[in-house]
Amino acid sequence: MLMMVTSRRVSDGEYGDEEQSRYGYDYLYQYTNGAQGGDGFDKRGKRGFEMALLSELNRLKQEEGVGTPKVGIYLHGYNNHYQDSIDELVDLHQALSEVVGYAPVLVGFSWPSSGATIDYLADREEVRDSVPAFVRFLLDINTFLVRNERKCFSTSYCIAHSMGNYLLRKGMEYLSDYLGSPEGRMMFSETVMLAPDIASKDIEIDGKGQYIADFSRRVHVYYSKYDRALKASSAKRFGANRLGRHGAEDYTNLADNVVVVDASNFANPDGVEGLKARGDEDVSVHSASRYHPRILKDIEQVLSSYDRGLIPRREEIVPETEHWYRRNHYRLV
Repeated sequence: MLMMVTSRRVSDGEYGDEEQSRYGYDYLYQYTNGAQGGDGFDKRGKRGFEMALLSELNRLKQEEGVGTPKVGIYLHGYNNHYQDSIDELVDLHQALSEVVGYAPVLVGFSWPSSGATIDYLADREEVRDSVPAFVRFLLDINTFLVRNERKCFSTSYCIAHSMGNYLLRKGMEYLSDYLGSPEGRMMFSETVMLAPDIASKDIEIDGKGQYIADFSRRVHVYYSKYDRALKASSAKRFGANRLGRHGAEDYTNLADNVVVVDASNFANPDGVEGLKARGDEDVSVHSASRYHPRILKDIEQVLSSYDRGLIPRREEIVPETEHWYRRNHYRLV
């Protein structure tokens, strides 16, 4: 099932590239499953959204035999207009369906990116302005999950791509102001950060992204040294290494639940050759983690909560200069 929440403002009958006033957002459901550019969601409203979501979770449990179906939340990156955010959601849903064996529940959060490469810095401002709406949505989801936890499922997971990780970083920071330090139940069972466009130091214990680990049972970061889009981002962000291109700066300074995965063996120019996105578009290295079968299989194992050291076709990256190390750095092989 595909669903969408968007903080975009309606302009000329379409969701545009500006945020709604007063941090508003719309709940969209009943995906039309049409052709690209002609698809969308037929219904809008929080109550109907929640009823449709609960119905699907119960159906998965009772008819598909999925013991603990989860709600997946997807955060897109920059350079996405509204149709792009739908396209990415459709592609990810299809990819996950193929590796998990059934159609999962996936909710996109579409923030008002401008859909233009030259507007990187403008998108940075837009994603910052979208944080309050995103946090309000997370509080809604958290209330819904807690209210229905015993009926049909356990919790939710989050997948963020590129600048969507900046939205996640700021959102978790703001969320801590509302909820304090989490105790017991986490917001997400698994958080997956794909090609994250945040600073490498942000994911460390004392970094700006520390709240991501606080609100997640486990966090997986996927990076590739071949990600040229993040090389350009580093220049625009005054030279700071990006987490999605360099990995973490200090692997001894990560929370115990943070795992960093080098996907360079597959997220590279040769690895994406022949891969196609919706509309027959070529897949870039920056988007490889959402399309490459090998990376997707690893993500599927993560979402199934396999132990980090038991996931097949991973090798540990052991620092040569350390007498001890944490099992938090792996390479896909």
